[in-house]
Amino acid sequence: MKVLTAAEMREVDRRTIEAGIPGIVLMENAGHRVVEFLAERFSPLSSQRIVVLCGKGNNGGDGLVIARQLHTRFSPASLHVVLLADPAELKGDAAANYAMLLASGGRVGSEIPSDARAATLVLDALLGTGVTGPATGRMLQGIREINHGFPLATVVAVDLPSGMPTDSGEPAAEFARADYTVTFTAPKPAQVLPPNCDHTGELIVGAIGSRPKFYDGA
Repeated sequence: MKVLTAAEMREVDRRTIEAGIPGIVLMENAGHRVVEFLAERFSPLSSQRIVVLCGKGNNGGDGLVIARQLHTRFSPASLHVVLLADPAELKGDAAANYAMLLASGGRVGSEIPSDARAATLVLDALLGTGVTGPATGRMLQGIREINHGFPLATVVAVDLPSGMPTDSGEPAAEFARADYTVTFTAPKPAQVLPPNCDHTGELIVGAIGSRPKFYDGA
């Protein structure tokens, strides 16, 4: 199996979009892969208490897709979607998915409510492979919440545990704990190199539409 760096993954996405699959479809497919995994491992989702923590980038956009699909398809016992950013900061596909979640009747908060602390599932969609350097500000606050604020929850990271460097196995600054990580297209170096690979939990790789020939040379 190929292992793709952040730069190689961006190139694969670019080639996929140029081939005719829009970025918003790739984001929808990524969210769907996560929801498929959740439905398989944590059924019935209707009995789960779920928190989806989203950042302002594409990883947050994936989280908004996940939240919309959970809301419209499974009606969990409780579903809290928290955007740790100003909605005005959302751009492109992430902004479109924010609007679609609201249009479907979903609600998005800016703070974690007290009753969300009893969550059984937490989705980490704060930071993905496009971030360099240690997490700061609200993203660092969110990472600490994931690690300490949900004592009953299983944590599923979307693409990469937030705060973990994509391309290195070297010890990182603070990053989110993950019991499972659902990544897309191919594993990333941090997910196969120690010690970081020991902190991604069980790794699931989901196809989102990129043809293997786009990364044959990786």
